[in-house]
Amino acid sequence: MSAWNFIGILAWIIIIVLLFLVVFNIRNRHLKILVEDRKKITWKTIAVDVIEILVVIAAVSGMLYTTLFTRVNLNDKNEVNVSYKFEPMIVQTTSDGQGYYVKIDKENSNKSTNVYQYWLNNSQYSVSSRDSSVQDASLPFNVSGVRLDWPMKKIKKMDQKYQYAYVITAEAKYKNNFINGLGLKAGRFASEYRVLRVPDRSFIQVDK
Repeated sequence: MSAWNFIGILAWIIIIVLLFLVVFNIRNRHLKILVEDRKKITWKTIAVDVIEILVVIAAVSGMLYTTLFTRVNLNDKNEVNVSYKFEPMIVQTTSDGQGYYVKIDKENSNKSTNVYQYWLNNSQYSVSSRDSSVQDASLPFNVSGVRLDWPMKKIKKMDQKYQYAYVITAEAKYKNNFINGLGLKAGRFASEYRVLRVPDRSFIQVDK
């Protein structure tokens, strides 16, 4: 775990301590008014209670949002580091001798999501269309719905090297900095997206 994440741990400890202090303070003030001063609880006292409780709620809500509910911005270079990996796919053949690189597994797909199968180093991999797409190299490079700074110069070199049949894996990791540490994310995996590059649509096999 990155040392930066201790910022978030310390923040949570402070919030927990603050919670106990607020409960202790409210209890003591009420006891002092009722037992020592023998007076009734006034609206002023209740207002102070509410303010203290709201401060705790705001602190807890802010940390919960920072830790659990913020979405990664892949284009924010202050938030994440994005690396790209290129791996050649292995051609497969159907019973009638037709070659393909990617197979759409209809058995495990549904109306909204496809499952793509492909082969690297004689091993089979499966990936959901939520985290990947098939890119026809006969068309201009375009990955819809994913905002990433794709390394086009490198991709053009890999097109020639691997004959338009390879996998581009974009992996994002949270940077080691104060904000990511506060959210307990520093150095952790953020997201991954794969582009399955094929020479043209004829190299995609639909499993019926």
